[in-house]
Amino acid sequence: MDNVKWLLLRLKSYWYLILFALLGSLLESAGTTGISLVVKNLVNNVFLVKNYQELIKVVLFLLAFAFLNQLGNFLASIFINLYSELEVKKTRKEVFNRLLKAQYGVLSKNSSGDIITRFISDMQAYRSLLGDHLPKLFRDPITVVALLGVLFYRDWLLTTLLGVLLPLLAFAVRYFGHKKGKYIRRLQENVGMMTQSLTNVLKGYENIKTFSSEQRFLRWFEDFNERVFKAGMKSTLYSTTNSVFNFALGYLVVSVIILYGGVRVIQGDLTPGDFVSYITALFLIHQPLTEVQKGLMEVKASIPILTRIRELLHIPQETSGDITFQGLKEGINIRDLRIKLGPEILLKGINLEIKKGEKIGIIGHTGSGKTTFLRALAGLLLYEGSIKYDEVELKEINKESFRRRIGFFTQQPFIFAGSVRENLLIAKPDANDQEIKRALELSACDFVKSLDEPLEEGGRNLSGGEMQRLTLARLFLKNPDIIFLDEATSAMDVKTEQIVLKNIFEFFKDKTIILVAHRFSNILLCDRVLAFKDGKIMAQGNPQQVIQFFLQQ
Repeated sequence: MDNVKWLLLRLKSYWYLILFALLGSLLESAGTTGISLVVKNLVNNVFLVKNYQELIKVVLFLLAFAFLNQLGNFLASIFINLYSELEVKKTRKEVFNRLLKAQYGVLSKNSSGDIITRFISDMQAYRSLLGDHLPKLFRDPITVVALLGVLFYRDWLLTTLLGVLLPLLAFAVRYFGHKKGKYIRRLQENVGMMTQSLTNVLKGYENIKTFSSEQRFLRWFEDFNERVFKAGMKSTLYSTTNSVFNFALGYLVVSVIILYGGVRVIQGDLTPGDFVSYITALFLIHQPLTEVQKGLMEVKASIPILTRIRELLHIPQETSGDITFQGLKEGINIRDLRIKLGPEILLKGINLEIKKGEKIGIIGHTGSGKTTFLRALAGLLLYEGSIKYDEVELKEINKESFRRRIGFFTQQPFIFAGSVRENLLIAKPDANDQEIKRALELSACDFVKSLDEPLEEGGRNLSGGEMQRLTLARLFLKNPDIIFLDEATSAMDVKTEQIVLKNIFEFFKDKTIILVAHRFSNILLCDRVLAFKDGKIMAQGNPQQVIQFFLQQ
C-alpha cells in the first residue's frame, strides 16, 4: 500500500495531463458506445425495412462516432505518454543525482550490475507501468461502464446475471498478478547479476585471457542467463495463461448470450435490432474489460519494481556542514580517529598533528589502513573521533568548499571517454589551453600530442603509467591547498617517477602533502613518515629511521 501512496504522490504534479487523458478517454468511450447504439437502427430500420434515408443517416452517425472514438484515443494516448515520459525523466534525474551525492561507502556495498539494472531496466518497467498498465485502470473502465449502460438498457436481467463472472475475474487478477510479480522481481535481480558478470568481463578481459579463465566466466554467465530465462518464461507463462483465460471466458459468455438471445428473438420477445445491439455492445466491452483485468494484474505484478526504484531514491546522502573552508592556515589535528566498516575496525584510535606545508609520507603493508586514513582526511568516509582543520571539525565544514581546496589521487586513475582537454577540465573548468599544457608538462605527459586527442573509456588506449601522469596533471591544474596521493607513481618507470616527484615537491612546496607509497625512494622526500600496522600508527618521525624500524618488523 505504501508503494501505491508513493506513486499517487508522484503523479499528483501531472494532474492536468491526466485530466486531459481522462477527457480523451471519455470521448473514446462515447464513440464506442454510440456505435453499439446505432447498430439497432441499422438492423431494424435499414436491413429489415430497407430504408435508404435511414441507411445514410446510420452511416453518417457511424462515421461521426468512429471519428469521436479515434479523437479520444489520440488525446488519451498523447497525454498518457507525455506524463509517463516526464515522470520517468524526472525520476532518472533524481536517481542519478542521488547516486552522485551518495555516501562514499554506500555504493561500494552494491554491485555495479545491480545499480545499472535498476537505473535502466527498472526504469523501463516503471515507464511501462505508467504508460501501459496504469492507464488501463482509468481509461478502459470508462468504456466498460458506458457499454454496461447499453447492456442494462437492452436487457437488465441478462446483464445482472453476467455479474457472476466478477469473482472469476477477481481471482484471475489476484492469482496471475501475484505469480507474475514474483517472477518479475526475480527476473530483475538476475538481470542485475548478469550485468555484473558482463561488467567483470569487460573490466578484466586481459586477466581472463592470460589466466585462461574463459570457461569459468562462461559458466557463471550461463548460470545467470539460465535464471533470467526461467524467470522470464514463467512471467510470460502466467501472463499468457491469463490472456487465454480471459479469451476463453469471453467466448463462453458470448456463446451463452447468443443461445439465450436467439431463443428470445425466435419467440418474438426481442427484436433482431435489440439483440444485435446487445451482442455488439458485448463484443465491444470484451476488450476493455479484459484490458482492465490485465491492467490490474500488471500493476500488481509491477509493485516490486517500485520498491527497487524507491530504494535508489532513498540512498543515504553525504552530510555537509555550514562552515566555508578558506584553505589550511595552521594545520590538521586528529584525535582518537576510528573507522568501522560493519563489524570490522579499519582505523583504531589515530592521534596525529600535521602542520601546514608539511610533507607526510605513509608506509605499511597491504590492509594496514593507509588508504582508509587518506579517505577519512579527504572527507569521504564516516568516522568517529575528531579531524580538525584549523580547529574546525571536518563534519562542520561545507563539503563543496572543502573539496575545492583539496586534491585526491586514487590508486585507480579515472579516465573517461573524451578528449584530453575534457578529462583535465574537470579539475578546473575555466582553465585555458596554456594552463592545461603547463599541467601536462609538469606531469611528464610527453605522450600527449594534442589537447583534442581522444581517450577511450577507462584509458584503454593508455598504459598504466600514462594514466597516472594524466591524472596527476589534474592536480597541477587545480593547484589545491592539500594534496592526498595514494600510490601516485606506482606504474611509472624510475626515470619518469623521479621527474614527476621532483615537480610535485617543487610545485607544491608551500602546500601540505600526504603521500602513501610502497617505494621508499618516494618516502625519503618527505619531512616525516608514518608507519601503519593493523589500523594504528606503529612509528613516526625521520624518514630513514622509520623505514629502518619498519624493515625490522
